[in-house]
Amino acid sequence: MSRCRIHRSLALLCVGLALFLSGCRVDWATWGYGVERQGFNPAEDTIGTANVAQLRHLWSVDLGADINAAPIVASRLNVGGTPTDIVYVGTENGVFFALKTNGQILWYRGLGVIQMDCPTTNNKYGVSASAVFDRATNRVYVMGGDGFMYALNPVTGATIAGWPVKITDDPLHEVAFSAPTLFGGRLYVELASHCDRRPYHGRITSIDTTTRVKTKFYVTGSQTGPDGGGIWGWGGASIDPVDGDVYVATGNAFADPENSFYADHVVRLSSQLQVKATHAPGTLIADDDFGSTPVLFQKPGCPPQFVTEQKNGYLYLYDRDAIATGFRQRIAIRSDGLFIGVPAYSPVTQLVYVPNQGQTTGSPYTFGMLAFRLGAGCNLQLQWQTTAGTNGGISSTPTIANGVVYYADGNRGRIHAFDATTGTLLWSSGAEVGGQIFAAPIVVNGRLFAGSYDNHLHAWGL
Repeated sequence: MSRCRIHRSLALLCVGLALFLSGCRVDWATWGYGVERQGFNPAEDTIGTANVAQLRHLWSVDLGADINAAPIVASRLNVGGTPTDIVYVGTENGVFFALKTNGQILWYRGLGVIQMDCPTTNNKYGVSASAVFDRATNRVYVMGGDGFMYALNPVTGATIAGWPVKITDDPLHEVAFSAPTLFGGRLYVELASHCDRRPYHGRITSIDTTTRVKTKFYVTGSQTGPDGGGIWGWGGASIDPVDGDVYVATGNAFADPENSFYADHVVRLSSQLQVKATHAPGTLIADDDFGSTPVLFQKPGCPPQFVTEQKNGYLYLYDRDAIATGFRQRIAIRSDGLFIGVPAYSPVTQLVYVPNQGQTTGSPYTFGMLAFRLGAGCNLQLQWQTTAGTNGGISSTPTIANGVVYYADGNRGRIHAFDATTGTLLWSSGAEVGGQIFAAPIVVNGRLFAGSYDNHLHAWGL
């Protein structure tokens, strides 16, 4: 086997080999690149600070509907005897696509769509969450709009025997906006709702991928508990690869108070979904969801930590082994109730990246990209900030690769690239995309991919 035919778990090897080899291929197999949801690709060696300004729009493909799911990539799969990189992405008309990295559609599958009066995505909900690729078993897992989790052959799209697995009996009200997380032979799937329409019960379902046995954790106690408790963060659950513990941030319950049970909490669970630690930092506004995913990291000299965002405008820093005692730090970023999204972290720069697409009156933080370092006391301190995009709305999660941090500015439909160390704006996509971009762009194997509300999957390269 070629040394460059490596999957995610060998990505760091690829970084070392980059000094000697060119053309190393890796998978972007899951949302945020890894189960810690850092958004950091350690293996990119083609696009970097020296040449990102030369990015050009290579192609776009009309997939027929809004795209909320970030794409994933599986590298060097055998397609008719030819090693082929494949991009996977779903759309809100319920169709899941596999494309070659030249934009050619390889196959597609209809996985169900719900139509309801809800003021987003043209009232259609289909494949809203990103997929996950498992190279070990040669499967792609994706949540359909019909309430089932599918396991598909990555080259043909055929359904794997024994699948799909039902996740909800009520896909009209319960939906997976969050990407599933695969770890240790378990697939973790989170549910929220369409526009907070009741009845729904936010929960995590763990599926044993061999036996398909399911385990569940209900945010509001049980399937007969109060409505609500949705898990909305694009990255769903993050997982500590050392012990397999699962971390989520949850939304409001339809109860008094709205943070009853485990709603509006950060929660640490075992791999079997037993509660290990929780904390509710308090609600400052109505419907004060964590529309976010905990991003796990550990800077040398600091304890294991995570950051997450709450709609009320606070960025929270927690020590993972001291959650029950409360947050270590909280920083007021904005106050308009739209602080929704997932930060990112680079183990190279040791910075936390926070897109802020809404500067509010009196805030010291601009709209654009913010970067925070962990100081001597392991608390966050602003390292740099750069104004970009427009003031207002919601932006995508950042992606970090080869010294560059990328994000999409939401309503304006542009992707921006910054020097990850200095914050210098290096490139913007201009008017090449005709719709909003909320899904995280990804950078892998010398390509930048992003889906948009112009119904297209777009690709850039050098």
